Amino acid sequence: MSWGCCLLVYGTYLSLGQKRWNQGDFSSSNKLTGTIYTTSAKTAAFNLTGYTLKVRIYKRWTTSDLFDKTATIVSGVNGTWEYAVVSGEMPTSGLYQLEIELSIAGEVMSTFPVEFHVLSGPTA
Repeated sequence: MSWGCCLLVYGTYLSLGQKRWNQGDFSSSNKLTGTIYTTSAKTAAFNLTGYTLKVRIYKRWTTSDLFDKTATIVSGVNGTWEYAVVSGEMPTSGLYQLEIELSIAGEVMSTFPVEFHVLSGPTA
C-alpha cells in the first residue's frame, strides 16, 4: 500500500546516566546526568543551545511533579545535561517516571519519559 507521502514523527528521547538513585544521596560532584537525542535509536544528539531544562520526576498516571528542578547544560551541541541533587530533594523510594522539559522562547516540549528507580538506603 502506498501512502503517497511520508509520516513525520517528532520526539525527543532521553538516556539517563543513572536509572537508579539512593534516596539519601546528594553531591555537588556525583550528579544526575543524561543525554537528549532526536531519534529513538539515540544516534543523533538534540542541540540544547539556548534551552532551559527542567528535570521532572513523577509517579506514573499522575499529573503532579514530585521533583521539578532546573538542570545545567553541560554541552549544548552534544545534548548533555546534569543536576547536582541537594539533601532531601529526592522523593521517597519507589518507581517513577523521569522526563526533561525543554523550553525556549515560545516553545515547551518534553522528552519521552523513562523509568527511574529511587532506592531506599542510608541517608548521607
